[in-house]
Amino acid sequence: MDMVEAKPDTNPTPVSQVTSPGVSEPSFVEALVDPVNIFASPQEVVDHPWFSDEEKRTILLSWARDELVIEQVTGKVMPDLQVKSRIDAVVEALSLFDPSAAGEYLSAVQAIRGNRKRAARRTLPH
Repeated sequence: MDMVEAKPDTNPTPVSQVTSPGVSEPSFVEALVDPVNIFASPQEVVDHPWFSDEEKRTILLSWARDELVIEQVTGKVMPDLQVKSRIDAVVEALSLFDPSAAGEYLSAVQAIRGNRKRAARRTLPH
């Protein structure tokens, strides 16, 4: 009788296939690349049952960067367009996993918003 050696599974089942049929969980890469279209709010990242704290931190950092770009671009290119950024909610969620990074993003947002207000005052008729 020949012995058959069991090999460990080198291709584990993706998280999206472990959930109930018909329920699709986002992969880490999907969430990292496009968090705004994967999650309805930053709190969903915080509450996500499959991602580790480090993965949540990384996703929120990516989201914060994207929101910061929105703040920057709309302030420079389209100052009259009142695009609603979610940077405040993202920074708040990020502060649970990386307080120092959240503080840096908050400082950057405040600087952008301060510059926008100064620019608006310069363009007002006197």
